[in-house]
Amino acid sequence: MSHLEISRLELKVIEAEPAQIRPLNRVLEASPANPSPPVLLEKVVRTNQRSSPIVILEEVELPAALDPRLVVLRDLGSAQARSYKLLQHRLIATSDPRVVAVTSARAGEGKTTCAANLALTLADETFARVLLVEANTRRPALGQTFGFRPADSFINRLVQERDAKPPYFVARVRGSRLHVAALQVDAAPDMCLDRLLLGLAIGELRHFYQYIVIDAGSVFESADADIAGECADGVIITARARKSRRSELRRATAQLSPSPVLGVVLLDS
Repeated sequence: MSHLEISRLELKVIEAEPAQIRPLNRVLEASPANPSPPVLLEKVVRTNQRSSPIVILEEVELPAALDPRLVVLRDLGSAQARSYKLLQHRLIATSDPRVVAVTSARAGEGKTTCAANLALTLADETFARVLLVEANTRRPALGQTFGFRPADSFINRLVQERDAKPPYFVARVRGSRLHVAALQVDAAPDMCLDRLLLGLAIGELRHFYQYIVIDAGSVFESADADIAGECADGVIITARARKSRRSELRRATAQLSPSPVLGVVLLDS
């Protein structure tokens, strides 16, 4: 499995405002148009004087056979899981960025693995509300990683309908504090993220979540990584030992500018 090495952490402080919430539960019944079993949706409304994003939660259950990439859930005491705790502690100790984008120079270099495990670790270690957002329109993988097909999500609607208005649909992973906004696999393979719309949505969701982790596309594959980086407080780049090239990491870092690169996470070392 993956071992992590972290370098070049340069973070800035972003303060989060505490929020009060009040839940309202309702069950959607199955219908001919929607033959799926009833799904519990929870409407959470932020009730302070600033803007009040409405978050609708679809509860999903993890499969019995967990994806091997989810090392934090599969074996919390493993060296790999402890490495993600180290990454989380270094980020928080340096200056605690609240929105972090995770990308790589090329596809297949561990960005989804890192984003998912970092988000799970933040949710478990900080007891905070954490949102994991999929921002890889070319290769969406979060639904498959967590073992569910997204019924709807705000990021899916943003990509397909160019709509960033609330309510914001996300999935709550049963048994964890993590919320996930995943793209459907066939959402829009020929489309890219919209910088303005993603920025508006993330700006609203900052008031509700203490941490947001964005699983972005690879830098050389599309503009998704640049857009996600511009909407975040900083970017983590993942790389694989004996596969990723230093020259490509330098090019990726330069291409992401002026978004600050918080560090490089090396997997499989």
